[in-house]
Amino acid sequence: MRDIIIALALVVLRVSGENISDGFCVDGKCFVFHVDRASFDAAQLVCQEKGGHLMTVRTEKAADVLGGLLNGAPGDLWFGLKYAGKQCSNSTEGLKGYRWVTEDNKTQYINWKSNVSVCSPLCVSVSQKDFKWTERACNDTIEGYLCEYDNPGYCPPLSSDAPVSYQTNFGFTANEKLKEIPQLTNGTLQPLRTRHICFEGEWLQAPWSCEVFGGGCDYKCIQKGKSNACICQPGFELDTNGVTCNKQDPCAECEHKCTRAGDALVCACRPGFQLGADGKSCEKCKPGFHIEGGICVDEDECNSAPCEHDCINTEGGYHCVCFQGYIQSMEDMHKCEMHCEEYTCPGDCDPNNNAQCNCPNGFVLEEQSCVDIDECDSDYCDHSCLNTPGSFRCSCNEGYVLIDNTKCIGEDFEGSGSSTPFDVFTPTSRSPTDKPVSISPGSLLGIMVCIVFCILLLVCLAHCIMTRISKKHHNDVDKGHNEIFNFEPVITDKHCAQQTLPDTYIERET
Repeated sequence: MRDIIIALALVVLRVSGENISDGFCVDGKCFVFHVDRASFDAAQLVCQEKGGHLMTVRTEKAADVLGGLLNGAPGDLWFGLKYAGKQCSNSTEGLKGYRWVTEDNKTQYINWKSNVSVCSPLCVSVSQKDFKWTERACNDTIEGYLCEYDNPGYCPPLSSDAPVSYQTNFGFTANEKLKEIPQLTNGTLQPLRTRHICFEGEWLQAPWSCEVFGGGCDYKCIQKGKSNACICQPGFELDTNGVTCNKQDPCAECEHKCTRAGDALVCACRPGFQLGADGKSCEKCKPGFHIEGGICVDEDECNSAPCEHDCINTEGGYHCVCFQGYIQSMEDMHKCEMHCEEYTCPGDCDPNNNAQCNCPNGFVLEEQSCVDIDECDSDYCDHSCLNTPGSFRCSCNEGYVLIDNTKCIGEDFEGSGSSTPFDVFTPTSRSPTDKPVSISPGSLLGIMVCIVFCILLLVCLAHCIMTRISKKHHNDVDKGHNEIFNFEPVITDKHCAQQTLPDTYIERET
């Protein structure tokens, strides 16, 4: 199909550039009016090159078409009737011995200006002023001629109710009055200005093949794989119909506002926004940027000293870096904590007081050195434990999986969520103390002496309290005895006549 279209297009392009004034199609024929000075034979040659011949006027309908084409035409025009006899013509015959350029003399219509016989080769012309058939010398150069073409596979009107304009492959333009539209005619349907081409009795919508009339595009047609697309020149934009180009309004699509920059109008944004890459939209600055001179520039977050050690500014952000011997804290990436990759490392001691030293987590201070704590001695792991500098690593025997970082359970345990035969856990930090150990042996001895002294002091205090309580008890007992002894004589004196004292009291008296 594509090859056929290209072939037909080439036929049309071969005869382009001629001054075609008007045309009309009816009954499977198209008639075209050329304004081009030529002799009869030269005019016939042009029509033949386009696949046709000079017009034949055999019927009243063809005569009406001829009259329509002559309306407003200047001068005389050739049509396809010629006398080439060797003897004088017979004025009593319909065509007087003339024959059509199709080599026949069939006709249902004649309109001679003169019935006089002719005895030399003559051809026939008509004019807008006189529709009569006028005989004249065939080598005369007159103002124009009329061609006739067959019109097979023509299309019906593109629309019956909307305005349409046609550009036919024969070179003339027409409107919705044309009812038989020739093949390869471009039709533009208003008001959307969609474009169509007539091919084999059907309308195809643009863009079609770029090799045929530029695909129907206003500016340029390009191929995208197996499809075709229209593009526009700079300063223009493609219409919604996909083929026509409209001059762009530089301010029409500005999101915020439009300003003049020299001789041009450009889009601009309100404060706090920057112009997008498309030159129309406005966008806020991303985090880590701020507006400066109408554009987003990187903000140097390191100016606010967010890091404990070093700060490196990056585009839209920053990251912290720790000094040698330190790593970033997992809890706060702005902070740094001591780090030792060996089992023994120098302590971080106060230069003014060597007794005040700090160690990384998982280490203990011994004489200004940080010594790794062997967490495996604390039996944190169910199965195997591997001590590492500042930490430890748990692993499970084959057939077990590691759960909660330290526990091992069988693979067939419901809810284990794993079938890995051997799991390993390496904690980032584990220490029996929450803070780094910073107590020297001398300080530890002093603390122990203080504790012993406090214990002895408490023992002495308890002894004194017990002694005082014991003495008080003895004094109370003695006082009770004295009261009894003082009371005995009174009783004896008062009741001596009736009672006698117990033997115990008597014995005590003696």
